[in-house]
Amino acid sequence: MNTLNRILVVLGALVMLAVCVTVFVAPIPILRGVGGGLQGAASYLEDVPAWLRVVLGVLLALASLVVGVLFLILELRRPQLRMVRLEKVGGGVVEVSLGTVAEHVAYEVDQLPGVLRARPRVTARRGGVVVEVEVDTAGDVEVPARAAQVVEVVRRVVEEKVGVKLTQPPKVRLRATPAPPRAGTEARPDRGQAARRGEGAGRA
Repeated sequence: MNTLNRILVVLGALVMLAVCVTVFVAPIPILRGVGGGLQGAASYLEDVPAWLRVVLGVLLALASLVVGVLFLILELRRPQLRMVRLEKVGGGVVEVSLGTVAEHVAYEVDQLPGVLRARPRVTARRGGVVVEVEVDTAGDVEVPARAAQVVEVVRRVVEEKVGVKLTQPPKVRLRATPAPPRAGTEARPDRGQAARRGEGAGRA
């Protein structure tokens, strides 16, 4: 979008420069020509039915309004930051990509016992980053203890290993997978059912 903005600004400046130079050098013929063109346009519009002029005017006004609003939104919207500055580097400015931060977090969290998969999401903020991690764990782990470990690992990796500041505490979403059934705990017959089966066999 920055390239498009520059192209539009350059084209607009060139057109404005050409118009200004032409009007200042030969104002009378330029103004007469513009006046004649406007009178011709007005005469043409007078022959168009009034309802059609209103409809066309409304459509053109809406189209210009939509285009103008879109350009304003694209111009005023802040671009999403892809890099973040390191805090513990002296003598220069060093930036690291958000993908690098996410890869370090995912690798370290995956090393924790009971963690099956970690999916971090790193967003740049002014002065640091925000980290959200979705973690799949085994069904037999203690959720509070594992969540505390994940938070501590994320903080250590981001601030100490990578050297980026956390603008807010890490946000962790844990999802435990169902624990597989233990051997020997498969479907056991109910005592009542066993008794009823025994009674039926005795009667037979």
